Amino acid sequence: MKRIAGYKKIIGVVCLAIGSVVLLFLLSEKEVHRNNAFTRRFPPHPILKKRDFELGHNSYYIAGLDRGILYLGNPTTPLYLLKINLSSKDTAQFKIDIKESNLPFRNIKFRLYPPYFFMLDGTVPCIFRGRINEWIARPWSLDSAFFDVAIPVDSQRLIIRSFDGNSHSTILGIIDKDTSTSVSLKHGILEKQIDGVFDVDGILTYSTEPNLLSYVYYYRNEYIIMDSDLTVLKRQQTLDTVHKAHLQVAPSKQGAVTEMQAPPLIVNNNSSLDGELIYTNSNRLGKYEDDNMLDQASIIDVYNWKNDIYGYSFYLYKERSENINEIKVSNNTLYVLVGNRLSTYEIRNSDN
Repeated sequence: MKRIAGYKKIIGVVCLAIGSVVLLFLLSEKEVHRNNAFTRRFPPHPILKKRDFELGHNSYYIAGLDRGILYLGNPTTPLYLLKINLSSKDTAQFKIDIKESNLPFRNIKFRLYPPYFFMLDGTVPCIFRGRINEWIARPWSLDSAFFDVAIPVDSQRLIIRSFDGNSHSTILGIIDKDTSTSVSLKHGILEKQIDGVFDVDGILTYSTEPNLLSYVYYYRNEYIIMDSDLTVLKRQQTLDTVHKAHLQVAPSKQGAVTEMQAPPLIVNNNSSLDGELIYTNSNRLGKYEDDNMLDQASIIDVYNWKNDIYGYSFYLYKERSENINEIKVSNNTLYVLVGNRLSTYEIRNSDN
């Protein structure tokens, strides 16, 4: 009997321990998506859905816009672009003709800067350029700098995100080919908190009117507004209160870089800059928001960076259990890649 009683005590302790772990897990999961320190404003009917385009694949990205036509790229067919006429709804896929195609391409991306398009692969590294409607990509810059993100800001200049081997950190820079190709890396824009790599990860976006860039951190409540020379104009905070990235990192086996040891707390998932407004997609619930809302919708927060104010928020309701892949806002039109489709919305409430 004493042995049985002892077993019962052990089982009870084990069950209590398991229950405590489960409870802590559930509480931590709730904390990931809940922050009662801020309150959102949801005005009535801020957006109007215009149309859906079924794409057939969930791996598309937005390459750019030109005169009512949206161009999408896809890493599964890296040399092809899908053009969508937003008025007629016609779609067509076409292949880019590459001059000097013997390079070991591994990560091709396309970006438009009308009347040009750029073909980018920062792993080679190489940049090709051509004219829209001709779609012939010719070498523009070879072996200038490695990068994982590149955005053209005029016909002769690109902003890149690269890795600085001296500081072992992520850094922004400029590739300029006005006269001869030059690369300048800009220290001090991305501010290190933990490792200078994962903790500064984020979304770099560009707005032609005015000619500005934004950088929104994934893991903290901060975004940066810069001009095309990468001069910092504003550092501002989002509604969330997570100022320090919640990351667990450790040196890799090679020792030169760090590796993520646990899933991070993501504050901002997606972002887009359009003039004075910056749009962010967050999966963090504020005060008074329904715990089940994230099963039904994605949340978009709108800020006026020029006036340094939070404007309002709105929901993008899910037709299926899919998360947003990418957003882009241009001239009060919101383009959303979600699952296998592209959805477009008219933004009605843009006064902030």
